[in-house]
Amino acid sequence: MLFSCLVDADWLDTESFMQPARHSLRVNGNEMPVLSEKLEQYCERFKDRPGTPLNRLRTKIQEICRKKGAEYPGFFELTVPTGGGKTIASVIWAVSHALHHGKHRIVIAVPFTSIIVQTAETLRAVFGDENVVEHHSAVNEDKMTERSRLACENWDAPIVVTTNVQLFESMYSNRPSVCRKLHSLCNSVVILDEAQSLPLTLLQPIVDAMRSYVKMFGTSFLFCTASQPVLDGKRKGAGPAMFLGIPCEKIHSIIPPEMGLHESLRRVSMYIERDVTDIEGLCASLSGHDRVLCVVNTRKLAYDVYSRLKATGKEVFHLSRMMCQAHILDTINGIKEALRRPEGEVRVVSTQLIEAGVDIDFPVVYRQMAGLESLLQAAGRCNREGTLEEGDVHVFQFGKEDYTPRGAIGFATDAMKEMISMHPDADWLSPAVMTQYYEMLYSKTPSFDTPGIAALLSDPMNCRYEQAARAFRIIEDNGISVIVNYGEGARLIEELKAEGPSRRLSRQLGRYAVSVPAYQFDELMKHGDVEEPAPGFYYIPFGAIYDEFTGLRTGEDICEQIFII
Repeated sequence: MLFSCLVDADWLDTESFMQPARHSLRVNGNEMPVLSEKLEQYCERFKDRPGTPLNRLRTKIQEICRKKGAEYPGFFELTVPTGGGKTIASVIWAVSHALHHGKHRIVIAVPFTSIIVQTAETLRAVFGDENVVEHHSAVNEDKMTERSRLACENWDAPIVVTTNVQLFESMYSNRPSVCRKLHSLCNSVVILDEAQSLPLTLLQPIVDAMRSYVKMFGTSFLFCTASQPVLDGKRKGAGPAMFLGIPCEKIHSIIPPEMGLHESLRRVSMYIERDVTDIEGLCASLSGHDRVLCVVNTRKLAYDVYSRLKATGKEVFHLSRMMCQAHILDTINGIKEALRRPEGEVRVVSTQLIEAGVDIDFPVVYRQMAGLESLLQAAGRCNREGTLEEGDVHVFQFGKEDYTPRGAIGFATDAMKEMISMHPDADWLSPAVMTQYYEMLYSKTPSFDTPGIAALLSDPMNCRYEQAARAFRIIEDNGISVIVNYGEGARLIEELKAEGPSRRLSRQLGRYAVSVPAYQFDELMKHGDVEEPAPGFYYIPFGAIYDEFTGLRTGEDICEQIFII
């Protein structure tokens, strides 16, 4: 923390002397009382909404969040099922908490591109562009001002929207430019949206870091999710999660359990198929619905299901990380537009990237067997607006040898299968069952500190900071980014050739990039499919390799890694 303060002070002082015009652009934005007024004005717009039971419940949740903001700083959880207005409710709590305890800023960290874009747009609508800074690799450079670029360097803004990768990897970094912003977390409020997505293999050092920020630097953390993981070791029956607990602080629940939100906001029935199916049977089931979402675990399965449905003449959309970010957002907008029409077929086959934060609504959802948190996220895309008495969520599974998930998805899937065998008639939407599931998942997780971060930093006289920085990676393999010939990608490559690299151009090109593993990149290079228009920039100019509907084709069966940096 001292290093962060020193680096930022040094850079700011140098900038003030060497580049006074640039330094003058640094504006801190509004203070928290002004932000509170803006938030109240925004909420006033919704007071004229119809007095439906759902709207009354959302208002009640907001009132509780506003009141609970006065509680003593520390760890908090906001568990609100899909449809309860979780995003705005969490911000209401954060602003109230900041006002009551003199906190300087609010940092919102999210794991998924689809969420971060949507969340930032909502926050700008509430607080204005001048108060909201986005810091992530998928930001639209065209919408950034010079002031927002400067604020990204040290998070000197009242509201920062960033990613789990930026937040936690910065905490364990040893690079001056990355550590520079850490002191801005002091006396701040941090909202961890979709907290269930925190990687199990790094959960211990993540919890350790948060405990330090709460205890020593006046930071408050809010775990915000529809499916709360077990992080509090003091909970009765925490079992294998006990050593992950927070012994010096209790996690305060904002919504009292007696409100029974999971019942009040219940909109779907979940059917877990006991018999295995195959791709032909799955496609036959999907063809029987005019409007249906199918979520699978791997890119290859998404492509195979899409291709078979397309071959039958069915209207169908495809989503996976083999598509660049601009392509994904264009497709999501196309899906939303199609759903707004009162009639017509809308079928979507997607990897798990669509599960969290994408505001779409289907009457029927099919989800390949996965962890309970993933099943509930998929269920959040079903009957989202409550227009049906009940939506249908079907959980299917293939034979053992077909499309078997690996890594974290595999551990979660095994835990869910064991839960089903032990509790076949469980209410899968119940918070109590969710707690049981996480205990089962934690018991199957080999280590919560796979790279051994704690051991690297255990000796205060011999902390191996550089090793720890290299070892702490939320995304284990970033792969190699290749720019694809989609949208503005080709034009930006020509600009790169003419003008050379720049930070602005790098960010713009990032929206047209797909990350591929090193061995796949080597194959593309070997076949002459990749150009290098500038050192470190790789480009695939051939349209045949990048499909306008499914993205980059490699033929590999890869579980989606949906974090962004």
